[in-house]
Amino acid sequence: MERLLVGVDGSKNSEEAVRYAEDIWRKYGSSITLIFVWHPPAASGQGIVIREIPEYELEKLVKAEKILKDAGITYSVIKKIGNPAMHIIDESKKGYDLLVMGSRGLGSVEGFLLGSVTSRVTHHVHIPVLIVPPKG
Repeated sequence: MERLLVGVDGSKNSEEAVRYAEDIWRKYGSSITLIFVWHPPAASGQGIVIREIPEYELEKLVKAEKILKDAGITYSVIKKIGNPAMHIIDESKKGYDLLVMGSRGLGSVEGFLLGSVTSRVTHHVHIPVLIVPPKG
């Protein structure tokens, strides 16, 4: 496993996914790429073109990056605006060996087994996916 793609959305579940990626890195020395996709609120789609992710949204990357930095891991970050599932699926086609993501993200409804992004991604990617459950 040389290249890992890790979905990050600021949720506790995605932090756990980063910790799993750290464990894989320790075992295989894999390169790690974090992907963060901001999906703007629906109201912003009314003739407004958004070219930058707001700083308050980028704060959701801080904990994930800290986990990797504290472990001494060199990593890269991809930031996108739009449909999270679509961007993760597209990025997964670029030579990654494994996609790591939490079973549910920030927008998930309690009681569903998988979040909507995780569910959609797992049905459309062509690489193995490690789905990390909530801790506890």
